[in-house]
Amino acid sequence: MLSSIIEEAKKLWTTWNIRVFIIVSLLVQIFLILFAPFRKTRGKKMGKCIYLLIWSVYLLADWVAGFSIGLIVSKHIKSPAETSDILQVLCKQFKCPAESSDIHALCKQIKSLAESSDIQVLWAPFLLLHLGGPDTITSFALEDNEFWLRHLLGLLLQAGSTAYVFVMSLPGNKLWLPTILVSVAGIIKYAERNRAFYLASFDQLGESWVPSEWADELPVPIEFQKMDKPKENFENSFKSILWTAVHHFGTIKMTLVGPHLSPNQCSDIRETFLERDPSEVLQVMEIELSLLYEVLHTKLPVVGCKIGCIFRFITMSCILGAFLSFSLFKKHYKLEQFDTWLTYGLLIGALLLEFISIILLSFSDWILVACIHSMKPIFFKKHRWSRAVSQLNFITYHVRYSSVFLKDIADLLGIRVLFEAIKGILCLSFKDFKEGQEWYFIQEEVKNLSTFSMADEVSRPTGLEASQTWRFYSKRALGSFINSKDIANILEELDYTKSVLTWHIATEICLQQQEVDQQMSDFGDSSNHKEICKLLSDYMFYLLIMQPAMMAVISVSWKKVFEDTLAETESLVCRTSISEASTEILNLKPNVGNPKREINRSVLFAASELAKRLKKPYPWESMSKVWVNLMCFAAINCRPQVHAQQPSKGGELLTFVWLLMNHMGVGT
Repeated sequence: MLSSIIEEAKKLWTTWNIRVFIIVSLLVQIFLILFAPFRKTRGKKMGKCIYLLIWSVYLLADWVAGFSIGLIVSKHIKSPAETSDILQVLCKQFKCPAESSDIHALCKQIKSLAESSDIQVLWAPFLLLHLGGPDTITSFALEDNEFWLRHLLGLLLQAGSTAYVFVMSLPGNKLWLPTILVSVAGIIKYAERNRAFYLASFDQLGESWVPSEWADELPVPIEFQKMDKPKENFENSFKSILWTAVHHFGTIKMTLVGPHLSPNQCSDIRETFLERDPSEVLQVMEIELSLLYEVLHTKLPVVGCKIGCIFRFITMSCILGAFLSFSLFKKHYKLEQFDTWLTYGLLIGALLLEFISIILLSFSDWILVACIHSMKPIFFKKHRWSRAVSQLNFITYHVRYSSVFLKDIADLLGIRVLFEAIKGILCLSFKDFKEGQEWYFIQEEVKNLSTFSMADEVSRPTGLEASQTWRFYSKRALGSFINSKDIANILEELDYTKSVLTWHIATEICLQQQEVDQQMSDFGDSSNHKEICKLLSDYMFYLLIMQPAMMAVISVSWKKVFEDTLAETESLVCRTSISEASTEILNLKPNVGNPKREINRSVLFAASELAKRLKKPYPWESMSKVWVNLMCFAAINCRPQVHAQQPSKGGELLTFVWLLMNHMGVGT
């Protein structure tokens, strides 16, 4: 019974394995071309699960296509041996007379095997097309671009396997013409992807990306150094914004791969951005990061140039020619109906994928730049990042999902890190970033920081200078407080990460106290500043916990600081509600707590003391300035390569602040 089931399963697998994998490969390509672009505009809001799904499908695409080619090669190697066995049986039948029906069945089996083999040979080049991938996504992360040499080797191996299968099917293969045509298209598509990897690798970026003064052309079909400023409604038009973004796009390259901009270049760029409205500055940077995404993660640098357009025309012509030739040849073939429809599905699917790619790339920012003088402003209005700011709160993190039993189980199983990550995801929330009040305040503070740093000749912190530069940021931020000396005494011995956690807890205490007391201390714009404090406070804590790679200034002892602070909070503060927990932290006394506090790295008592010094009515505007300075320090110390990864993940506010600081001359 069991053996018969196994035999049936083997027969089913042998009959359908190639067909199923080819269908899956086509569906994967359709999914990627339609949904991969959403990771740029909705990367945060669509959630980790959807983002993980796109990543899984991206990895699955190459594996399915490569595995399918392997199945076809394996089956084709076996086919000649199977055909030989059938011929030997047929010869015996001729020597030893047998029923004519048996001979007819054997001949029919041989013919069916040959036809099945030929149609599978035709399927192999389609898998090369799939390995070339959709134009809207070449790499999922920057690291993928660095493996362009490995992909080149893959191109040679897979193209060689396809050629081997085709040669072995000659001279009896009647589908040789569509097979050759699809093979040409597949090799071109795979070569385009490999070329895109190469151009986006950091070794090549230094040679291919150049500012307008240093080269004649870009690796994209836009010679922006020769473009004239749009004349109609220049000061307020979207065309002006787009032109400015392209004109200063070289700034990102200079920051990523060097060399640094000259003082004169920095001054010119700074003046350009100082003249613009904050909302326009944000739109300019959105376009700049969108251009960066398209260069690093799509085929636009390859297919957008003249040679790329020629090869794309050849590719589509080959697929169309294969469709027509297969329609003619199939009349002389008695193929299985399912195989016939599957082949038509592959041909039509390939054509549709090409048309969809052309449509999607036609609305890319580089193409819009090429049409800057003829396109209407309506075409420039589109979302280029998720506009979502991640929020994570320490007290919420403590109050919710803080089970000692679950922690003990996680420690026992050795999955404490996974447990904390899941806990962070459950506490995570998002806020829509408002282009108005929040960004206006941030840009104004960066302008002031730019002026202040130029006056003091403070350059970008590197290596051992980072701690000294943090003192500069801290001193400037505390200057607007009335009791700045008292506050400075609390923060004097705290490094950057301890300061962020201390300010975060103190800010939340002040927010909760104001709600409890129901005091309307918001005069003028202070209510806006309170919202800015809440937004940036929870965002910076999110970066510390969930995005440590962006917080390059994190100290070695940060993990211990966080664990000690959380442990001390759990031992001293009851888990009731956020407002009650905040009140308990505020009322803590220095002599209460862990008797070994002298070796404890917790900042809970420092946060409590800081909250007490921030007397009512709370100075929300001054606190907002502190948070902007804390964010600026993190942004300029984060590695540029980490910032370059963010557009493919939905964008980060910290990356926009980093780019703004570079345009304003801070950190260059």
